[in-house]
Amino acid sequence: MSTDRFVAQLADAIKAKSIWPEFPSGVTLTEAYSLIPHLTSLISGEQSAGIKAGVTSKDLQALFGLEEPLLGLLYQHSEIENAATLPHTASRRIECELAMQLNSDGSPISIGPAVEFVRLDFCRPEDLTPGNVTLCNLGADQFILGDMGAWDSFDFTALADIEIELMRDGEVILTASPLDSFGGPKPALDWCVNKANSLGFTIPEGGVLLAGTNGAAIEADPGHYQASYGPLGTIEFTIA
Repeated sequence: MSTDRFVAQLADAIKAKSIWPEFPSGVTLTEAYSLIPHLTSLISGEQSAGIKAGVTSKDLQALFGLEEPLLGLLYQHSEIENAATLPHTASRRIECELAMQLNSDGSPISIGPAVEFVRLDFCRPEDLTPGNVTLCNLGADQFILGDMGAWDSFDFTALADIEIELMRDGEVILTASPLDSFGGPKPALDWCVNKANSLGFTIPEGGVLLAGTNGAAIEADPGHYQASYGPLGTIEFTIA
């Protein structure tokens, strides 16, 4: 099968939220990064909604044999409203993150809490490789932004005292620090924008940067969820 045909099949499966086709063997990171702009254009048009980081944990990087995180693109129209209801699917995971809105030159406009919903619908365990994860835009699906505050007036020192709590039906199922990913938003911004520039990725004006999960990615079992970021606010959603 040709590469273009496979990417088209993968795009169709992502749009349909169905199981992905078998990946060709040996997809490298370089190949994957070269293909994801085309994949993104097939799914949501020529312009992405922004960029996202993944595999920011050193332990996960070691498991995958990586020396740095991975970068993907976000699809247009993938942002959903706070208090949204999403259907339950076996492959969906929940990630508690920090988000930034960017100018087209990568400079930050605002920062706030976010919840990302990630789907990795591989049909075979052996397809879970760094190249394949990158090729599918790190499982990009949907996300919710909380209240965004101006970057220039944000109190970054306060992040050390904030604990993120994710609750399902009133039970705490995750606690994390907003500094877990990259050590905080400033190094996340620097790495992600520099990586995007090195790959030739275009950042749209007002585009979103999702800076990687703080704590583990949690299975999206049915229930009502609240992601509390202390003074930064709360994001709510329901999996039904």
